[in-house]
Amino acid sequence: MPCHATSQELACLFPYLDKSGEYLYSRGLTLENVLASEAIIERAIQIVENSLRKGKPAPCSSNQELEAAAARLAVYIVATSTNSYVLRRFADSQSKIFTFRIRNTPGIQSFECKAEIAADLGVETALTHDIIKGSVLAVTHPLAIKWIHYLRYAPQDPDWSMINRPVVRGWVLLRIDDFERILEEAYESKILRLASREDVGYIAGVLGKVDKISALLEKLRSYRPITVKAAPTGEAPPCMAAILEALRRGENLPHVARFAITTYLLKRGWDVDRIVDLFRSVPDFNEKITRYQVQHIAGQAGGRKEYSVPSCETMNSWGLCPTNLGCGVKNPVQYGRRRDSAAVEENRA
Repeated sequence: MPCHATSQELACLFPYLDKSGEYLYSRGLTLENVLASEAIIERAIQIVENSLRKGKPAPCSSNQELEAAAARLAVYIVATSTNSYVLRRFADSQSKIFTFRIRNTPGIQSFECKAEIAADLGVETALTHDIIKGSVLAVTHPLAIKWIHYLRYAPQDPDWSMINRPVVRGWVLLRIDDFERILEEAYESKILRLASREDVGYIAGVLGKVDKISALLEKLRSYRPITVKAAPTGEAPPCMAAILEALRRGENLPHVARFAITTYLLKRGWDVDRIVDLFRSVPDFNEKITRYQVQHIAGQAGGRKEYSVPSCETMNSWGLCPTNLGCGVKNPVQYGRRRDSAAVEENRA
């Protein structure tokens, strides 16, 4: 067995894997039996609440089956809330815990074990030394995944463009930390799929009859991200307006969208504090990290280089231009000026 961990331990560490669900079922931990346990219900509620508070990853308890069953119950509680923001926060939090555990838990650090976990997540994986013999890449990039899975789960960031990665016969070769980052995205997707399974309606009906869960659901249904109250004066270009709207909805924006809106708002005269507040609605908000990144883009930290607003061509290549270069400008900052000029010309005519 590639992983030096029992099925019970793996279920506790990674409760949303298919094999974890199969293990719990084999142990008789069906929904009916789980809801008969006050301890499991209490722990599931704690897991949900901790995910919203971004609590630190907790080690698996001495009762590993209880922990795994509670985690599975937690995702159905969140799904039953029908609050998409809560679901995204939960999935993001649990995927971060996954990464912490897969990087730090003894017994699962072999490449073979991580490849086995990847397979459970539907990510086709191979050891690089089986793809290219005698290459130094087998040392620096020990694991590889099929290109189609790389495109599906790689973060939306120029640094993750496949053109920047070694590719051999359809396999994208990865450093171990990048491989784990891919698995984090796949694990988050797995959680979201669990939350959208066909029988969620039936599960919701069952959970609603449990008093403690019903009380939590009332809170979750009214839980909302911090509203973005401020907006740039004047009309924002469609690309930036779309990003701002996504922020208002509490969506988890890709890095390139966060970078673009930050450069744009800095150009419009926003200060660092105001931009940091704007990002409080995103599911993975971390004030310390966000503040540093905004300061870095503003030229106040790091290399002290102030970044420019990406051009319309760049925005389009990132998939962030809803008009497909139909605004008639070369850079988003020109949008208002171009429309004002057009209005002046029309009045003259």
